[in-house]
Amino acid sequence: MKHSIHYDKLWDAFKEGSKTAFGEIYQKYAALLLNYGSKINSDNSLIEDSIQDLFVDLWNSRKKVSRTSSVKFYLFKALRYKIIRNKSISHSDEMEPLENYMSLLKNSSHEDHCIEMEVQSFQMKRLRDTLAKLPARQREAINLRYFHNFSNEEIAGIMGINYPSACKFIYAGLKKLTENLKMSVMEILIFLCCVDVLMC
Repeated sequence: MKHSIHYDKLWDAFKEGSKTAFGEIYQKYAALLLNYGSKINSDNSLIEDSIQDLFVDLWNSRKKVSRTSSVKFYLFKALRYKIIRNKSISHSDEMEPLENYMSLLKNSSHEDHCIEMEVQSFQMKRLRDTLAKLPARQREAINLRYFHNFSNEEIAGIMGINYPSACKFIYAGLKKLTENLKMSVMEILIFLCCVDVLMC
Protein backbone atom coordinates (compact mmCIF):
# COMPACT_ATOMS: atom_id res chain seq x y z
CA MET A 1 0.00 0.00 0.00
CA LYS A 2 1.40 3.36 -1.02
CA HIS A 3 1.62 6.20 1.48
CA SER A 4 -0.07 9.41 0.38
CA ILE A 5 2.17 12.42 -0.15
CA HIS A 6 1.21 15.57 1.71
CA TYR A 7 2.10 18.42 -0.61
CA ASP A 8 2.78 21.89 0.76
CA LYS A 9 -0.41 23.96 0.38
CA LEU A 10 1.47 27.28 0.33
CA TRP A 11 3.55 26.02 -2.58
CA ASP A 12 0.42 24.85 -4.40
CA ALA A 13 -1.14 28.30 -3.93
CA PHE A 14 2.00 29.90 -5.35
CA LYS A 15 1.82 27.58 -8.36
CA GLU A 16 -1.73 28.75 -8.91
CA GLY A 17 -0.47 32.34 -9.14
CA SER A 18 -0.98 33.65 -5.60
CA LYS A 19 1.38 36.58 -5.05
CA THR A 20 0.59 36.47 -1.34
CA ALA A 21 1.75 32.86 -1.12
CA PHE A 22 4.85 33.67 -3.13
CA GLY A 23 5.64 36.56 -0.78
CA GLU A 24 5.18 34.33 2.25
CA ILE A 25 7.57 31.76 0.78
CA TYR A 26 10.17 34.46 0.21
CA GLN A 27 9.78 35.89 3.71
CA LYS A 28 9.99 32.43 5.27
CA TYR A 29 13.04 31.12 3.40
CA ALA A 30 15.13 34.06 2.14
CA ALA A 31 17.21 34.38 5.31
CA LEU A 32 17.72 30.62 5.53
CA LEU A 33 18.85 30.53 1.90
CA LEU A 34 21.26 33.40 2.49
CA ASN A 35 22.66 31.59 5.52
CA TYR A 36 23.06 28.32 3.64
CA GLY A 37 24.55 30.05 0.60
CA SER A 38 27.25 31.62 2.78
CA LYS A 39 28.42 28.11 3.65
CA ILE A 40 28.85 27.28 -0.04
CA ASN A 41 30.50 30.47 -1.28
CA SER A 42 31.98 33.53 0.43
CA ASP A 43 30.90 35.94 -2.33
CA ASN A 44 27.88 37.64 -0.77
CA SER A 45 26.97 39.39 -4.01
CA LEU A 46 26.91 36.09 -5.85
CA ILE A 47 24.70 34.54 -3.18
CA GLU A 48 22.25 37.45 -3.11
CA ASP A 49 22.08 37.53 -6.92
CA SER A 50 21.55 33.76 -7.03
CA ILE A 51 18.68 33.98 -4.51
CA GLN A 52 17.10 36.82 -6.46
CA ASP A 53 17.46 34.90 -9.73
CA LEU A 54 16.00 31.82 -8.08
CA PHE A 55 12.82 33.60 -7.00
CA VAL A 56 12.45 35.43 -10.31
CA ASP A 57 12.77 32.12 -12.15
CA LEU A 58 10.33 30.48 -9.76
CA TRP A 59 7.67 33.10 -10.38
CA ASN A 60 8.15 33.10 -14.15
CA SER A 61 7.95 29.32 -14.32
CA ARG A 62 5.48 28.78 -11.47
CA LYS A 63 3.07 26.75 -13.63
CA LYS A 64 5.84 24.36 -14.64
CA VAL A 65 7.57 23.75 -11.30
CA SER A 66 6.73 20.45 -9.67
CA ARG A 67 4.68 20.04 -6.52
CA THR A 68 6.69 19.38 -3.39
CA SER A 69 6.16 18.16 0.14
CA SER A 70 9.21 20.15 1.31
CA VAL A 71 9.63 23.70 0.04
CA LYS A 72 12.83 24.07 2.06
CA PHE A 73 14.39 21.04 0.36
CA TYR A 74 13.34 22.29 -3.08
CA LEU A 75 14.77 25.77 -2.52
CA PHE A 76 18.05 24.62 -0.94
CA LYS A 77 18.74 22.25 -3.81
CA ALA A 78 17.80 24.88 -6.41
CA LEU A 79 19.99 27.54 -4.78
CA ARG A 80 22.98 25.20 -4.60
CA TYR A 81 22.58 24.45 -8.30
CA LYS A 82 22.34 28.16 -9.16
CA ILE A 83 25.44 29.11 -7.17
CA ILE A 84 27.50 26.32 -8.70
CA ARG A 85 26.20 27.13 -12.16
CA ASN A 86 26.99 30.83 -11.78
CA LYS A 87 30.49 30.26 -10.54
CA SER A 88 32.85 27.31 -10.25
CA ILE A 89 33.41 26.90 -6.54
CA SER A 90 36.59 25.81 -4.84
CA HIS A 91 34.93 24.49 -1.66
CA SER A 92 38.10 24.20 0.35
CA ASP A 93 39.02 27.85 -0.25
CA GLU A 94 35.63 29.53 -0.14
CA MET A 95 33.68 27.76 2.55
CA GLU A 96 33.24 30.08 5.51
CA PRO A 97 33.51 29.09 9.18
CA LEU A 98 30.23 28.67 11.04
CA GLU A 99 30.64 32.14 12.52
CA ASN A 100 27.03 33.14 12.01
CA TYR A 101 25.81 30.30 14.20
CA MET A 102 27.89 31.54 17.12
CA SER A 103 27.17 35.27 16.84
CA LEU A 104 24.75 35.28 19.78
CA LEU A 105 27.46 34.00 22.08
CA LYS A 106 29.62 37.04 21.31
CA ASN A 107 26.93 39.36 22.61
CA SER A 108 26.54 37.59 25.93
CA SER A 109 28.04 39.15 29.04
CA HIS A 110 30.34 36.83 30.98
CA GLU A 111 29.66 38.86 34.12
CA ASP A 112 26.03 37.76 34.02
CA HIS A 113 26.73 34.08 33.57
CA CYS A 114 27.70 31.40 36.03
CA ILE A 115 30.75 29.19 35.68
CA GLU A 116 28.68 26.51 33.97
CA MET A 117 27.72 28.88 31.16
CA GLU A 118 31.33 30.00 30.74
CA VAL A 119 32.43 26.39 30.42
CA GLN A 120 29.67 25.75 27.89
CA SER A 121 30.72 28.81 25.91
CA PHE A 122 34.29 27.56 25.82
CA GLN A 123 33.16 24.14 24.65
CA MET A 124 30.98 25.71 21.97
CA LYS A 125 33.96 27.72 20.74
CA ARG A 126 36.03 24.55 20.51
CA LEU A 127 33.22 22.91 18.57
CA ARG A 128 32.95 25.87 16.19
CA ASP A 129 36.69 25.97 15.58
CA THR A 130 36.83 22.23 14.97
CA LEU A 131 33.84 22.37 12.62
CA ALA A 132 35.58 25.08 10.62
CA LYS A 133 38.59 22.81 10.10
CA LEU A 134 36.60 19.89 8.66
CA PRO A 135 36.85 19.18 4.92
CA ALA A 136 34.28 21.29 3.06
CA ARG A 137 31.97 18.45 2.04
CA GLN A 138 31.88 17.00 5.55
CA ARG A 139 31.17 20.45 6.99
CA GLU A 140 28.35 21.08 4.51
CA ALA A 141 26.76 17.70 5.22
CA ILE A 142 26.84 18.27 8.99
CA ASN A 143 25.53 21.80 8.47
CA LEU A 144 22.53 20.46 6.52
CA ARG A 145 21.93 17.57 8.93
CA TYR A 146 22.20 19.27 12.30
CA PHE A 147 21.53 22.97 11.62
CA HIS A 148 18.80 22.56 8.99
CA ASN A 149 17.42 19.16 10.06
CA PHE A 150 17.49 17.54 6.62
CA SER A 151 17.45 13.75 6.40
CA ASN A 152 20.42 11.92 4.91
CA GLU A 153 18.39 11.24 1.77
CA GLU A 154 17.55 14.94 1.42
CA ILE A 155 21.20 15.89 1.98
CA ALA A 156 22.19 13.53 -0.82
CA GLY A 157 19.67 15.25 -3.08
CA ILE A 158 20.78 18.77 -2.17
CA MET A 159 24.49 18.03 -2.55
CA GLY A 160 24.02 16.02 -5.72
CA ILE A 161 25.58 12.85 -4.31
CA ASN A 162 24.32 9.35 -3.58
CA TYR A 163 22.90 8.28 -0.22
CA PRO A 164 25.97 6.28 0.91
CA SER A 165 28.21 9.27 0.20
CA ALA A 166 25.99 11.57 2.28
CA CYS A 167 26.15 9.10 5.18
CA LYS A 168 29.91 8.82 4.73
CA PHE A 169 30.45 12.58 4.88
CA ILE A 170 28.34 12.89 8.05
CA TYR A 171 29.97 9.88 9.73
CA ALA A 172 33.50 10.99 8.82
CA GLY A 173 32.79 14.52 10.06
CA LEU A 174 31.41 13.30 13.39
CA LYS A 175 34.36 10.94 13.78
CA LYS A 176 36.85 13.78 13.33
CA LEU A 177 34.91 15.93 15.80
CA THR A 178 34.98 13.19 18.45
CA GLU A 179 38.70 12.58 17.91
CA ASN A 180 39.71 16.25 17.97
CA LEU A 181 37.44 17.29 20.84
CA LYS A 182 37.93 14.09 22.88
CA MET A 183 34.17 13.85 23.30
CA SER A 184 31.66 11.06 22.66
CA VAL A 185 29.35 11.12 19.65
CA MET A 186 26.42 11.73 22.01
CA GLU A 187 28.14 14.76 23.57
CA ILE A 188 28.89 16.13 20.09
CA LEU A 189 25.26 15.72 19.02
CA ILE A 190 24.03 17.44 22.18
CA PHE A 191 26.28 20.43 21.56
CA LEU A 192 25.22 20.59 17.91
CA CYS A 193 21.61 20.71 19.09
CA CYS A 194 22.49 23.46 21.59
CA VAL A 195 24.00 25.58 18.84
CA ASP A 196 20.87 24.99 16.74
CA VAL A 197 18.59 26.07 19.60
CA LEU A 198 20.62 29.20 20.29
CA MET A 199 20.25 30.31 16.70
CA CYS A 200 16.49 29.65 16.35
